[in-house]
Amino acid sequence: MKRILVLMVLALVSTTAMAQQHYRDIVYLKNGSVVRGIITEQYPNVSIKIETADQSIFVFRMEEIEKLGKELHRQKDGRIDLATEQASRHIRTVDIGYQKGIWDYGMDRWKLNIVNSYAFSPIVSLGIGTGLRYYKESEAALIPLFANARINFLDATHTPFIAFDIGYSFDATYRLEGVGMLLSPTIGARFGTSEGTTFTIGVGYEMQKMDFFYIYDNGGYYDVGTTSENSGAVSISVGIMF
Repeated sequence: MKRILVLMVLALVSTTAMAQQHYRDIVYLKNGSVVRGIITEQYPNVSIKIETADQSIFVFRMEEIEKLGKELHRQKDGRIDLATEQASRHIRTVDIGYQKGIWDYGMDRWKLNIVNSYAFSPIVSLGIGTGLRYYKESEAALIPLFANARINFLDATHTPFIAFDIGYSFDATYRLEGVGMLLSPTIGARFGTSEGTTFTIGVGYEMQKMDFFYIYDNGGYYDVGTTSENSGAVSISVGIMF
């Protein structure tokens, strides 16, 4: 289980650097100057080092800086690069979280989702995803494949949203056999930082169809079999978008 949790954390942390790939940093100085490039070193509350497009390197103390920002990389004529603009419509989201089982067949599990979406507008995006569910009690690991729809309430950096996943899960601990349908609605919020990174937090419900074994004492005779039931859980997750 520890290896599964480490894998989830690494998947989320490693995407932070990738989130910067279509943007460049902007340093606004208190003297009115603006420097654009890539921040290569940053010491919180002390200083930053930034490398510009001509490979010049500048170091600024934090007391010299008014604010930091990011922008889409532009061509020399000032136009946004078309490939970069199109790439900005492709959204990758990585979520990790915990799901608490509820009702008769609910089971606790850890959650990892990786979704690749396309934004048709600032409000609506559709995508496909996969991930991992690790069930604590049974030590089973399921891999879901699902479609994802997301609707933002606002065309803004900070906005609430609703999302819905529908798909099918496979048993990674036993020959990737099919397990059952997955349904998962979520309501949450998206937050953008001044450094250009976007984080999400969400609360939702997940229903996983799966088989459960049972043994029934029928007057000294034992009936053994399986029943297909919905394993429900309340989900809390955090993520990063890039």
